[in-house]
Amino acid sequence: MDFRYKARNAEGKIVKGTHAGQSQYQVVQWLREQNLVPISVLENRKGTSVPILDRFRMHLGVSLKDKAVLFRQLATLLGAGVVLGNALSVVSDQTKNVRLAHSMREVKRLVDSGNSLSSALRSRKEFSSLICSIIEAGEDGGMLDRSLERVATFLERQDELRKKIISAVTYPAVVSLFALLVLWILITVIVPKFAMAFKSLNVELPKITTLTFRFAIWLNEKWYIFTGGVLVLVLLVLLMNRYRKTKPMMDAMKLKLPLVGDIFYKSIMARALRTLSSLLEAGIPVLNALEMAAGVANNIPVEKAFMGLRDAARKGRGLGETAKTMPIFPLMVAQMIVVGEETGKVDAMLNKVADWFESELDEKIKRLTSILEPALIIAVGLVVAMIASAIYLPIVGAIQALI
Repeated sequence: MDFRYKARNAEGKIVKGTHAGQSQYQVVQWLREQNLVPISVLENRKGTSVPILDRFRMHLGVSLKDKAVLFRQLATLLGAGVVLGNALSVVSDQTKNVRLAHSMREVKRLVDSGNSLSSALRSRKEFSSLICSIIEAGEDGGMLDRSLERVATFLERQDELRKKIISAVTYPAVVSLFALLVLWILITVIVPKFAMAFKSLNVELPKITTLTFRFAIWLNEKWYIFTGGVLVLVLLVLLMNRYRKTKPMMDAMKLKLPLVGDIFYKSIMARALRTLSSLLEAGIPVLNALEMAAGVANNIPVEKAFMGLRDAARKGRGLGETAKTMPIFPLMVAQMIVVGEETGKVDAMLNKVADWFESELDEKIKRLTSILEPALIIAVGLVVAMIASAIYLPIVGAIQALI
């Protein structure tokens, strides 16, 4: 690959040119060997085209895992004494995510132009203000590598939490979809054929058979009403989740849903408290940290609770004592925060509280899965048995009549 470089020579003059190399890092090393101080090294794309697959990948998102790996690598390089510009070149070359690699090249360009790492990251939408704030605190305290490690750990924990939620809903969702597919085939393909056969035989049908056949015929003829109704219901729920006036009600309902409401609650609290712990550990002022933690909750009742803690802290009240007055915080959690305030280790105690919520979440997911697996199988079996009995009862009746 060809790279365009801009460097400064021993006399202080700017030198520009191109050089072939395997990576930006290799070109930077070559410039240093020529006694030149690198200012910028960019890939020369003139006369080349970006592969179609890479263009597509540029529009894909960046996973938490990809960002965690990148920040972990960057922290390791800085901890080993590698200059920030060189470290950014290395991580941008090593990451497999095309969009993230492009973003880091842009970040390096801004850093080479004199911007701080945190301000350069703020220019890219792949990095949240929360991440940038932790890194900025590390820059101000002269502990950039430690703040990057803290960000990597935070992202890894968030990724683990996300995977737990996905694992909790994957099995029931797959079984439910398969069951719906089987029932759809039974009702729209098999049952109508039996209905036509019994109609031609003029056989008297049991009530359960009549109802099943009528529903199957209606679904075949008016399938668009059923499908449209389901789509409208789904769209209505999505819109109510986004609309400012109905979102508080929907968020409150999520926390009270049977079976899954507690999973939503524990995952939201674990995420918000982990965020608050990471921000306080990084040295972010408590008022700002509480506001940012409220932002990541993405649930109005929880967000209001954290903003209430912020307002109380602004008036000089303790977080733990305030949390005791809020139903959304369990008493044990509030007491642990009080202990953290008394010992001067609020961030560490919040981290333990987040660990407790995650362990409770694990246990809840295991219990829910153990309940749902047999429940779904039994429910599907009962529906199939009902359809089968609706089909075979007239057959048995006809045979008995012949005998």
